Amino acid sequence: MVTRWLTLAALVTIVALPACAQSPLDLPEDPWAADPALADLMNWITFQMTFDAGGIVPDMAAGEWEASLRGEPQFAAGRSGLALLCAPGSARTTFPRGPNATMGTRGACSLWVCPVEWTRDNGGNTTFVTASNGAFYLQRQGPAHNEEGRYTRHEGVQYLIRGDLTGNQVLMAGTANWPNGQWRLIVANWSWPVMSWSIDGGELQSTAVDNIPDESYFGGIVVGAEGGEPTLIDDLTFYRRPLSIAEIRLIYETFRPEQVTPTEEQP
Repeated sequence: MVTRWLTLAALVTIVALPACAQSPLDLPEDPWAADPALADLMNWITFQMTFDAGGIVPDMAAGEWEASLRGEPQFAAGRSGLALLCAPGSARTTFPRGPNATMGTRGACSLWVCPVEWTRDNGGNTTFVTASNGAFYLQRQGPAHNEEGRYTRHEGVQYLIRGDLTGNQVLMAGTANWPNGQWRLIVANWSWPVMSWSIDGGELQSTAVDNIPDESYFGGIVVGAEGGEPTLIDDLTFYRRPLSIAEIRLIYETFRPEQVTPTEEQP
């Protein structure tokens, strides 16, 4: 049973950034309840953070939600309402996992990502959501060049599963043509041994881990980052099962801000 929690007050900073979103006060009616398919999908949600109240308490949690906070979270105008800033000077928050994210069996994670100040020269990695033991990552890998100007590391968003049991498996999409200020939808699925993902409602790409993990393989849920290149994340949601491509496209089309390029023009 998913439990809904009211967001509590926290020490937070709301910062002004280049436009990635609507005004925090320009909140639409809840389309999750209005659309029957989305209403059904809500029954599969185990953990959700919209950040709209400017806090780090989840909107929904199936398990324990008391968090360990490192740093001071910063928020800015998001896809709708507020979004969490992943950047130097912000914060990372670790939540108990348990039923909040069924990483050891099957499930999915969706979130919206907006580059704020991504460089195209040399930039560090920016983590969006990870497992506290490093076995699961959704992140952006920054680019790197040598003294001759040749790439030593290509930039891109990544879905990583790491460790001795599973092997180090990665799905990656290049982001060299992702302009700052535009929101993108990332959806990561897992039903071991298969892991798959979709960007902006595009076709699912998949790979497989070497061996099937269980729940003990993954640590807690870590949301946000204290470093990397400034990035906003919004509407972080975990589900108890993988999402179909039809469901992913429904989420994309329903919640896509106007400034995001249509799906067919995505890489």
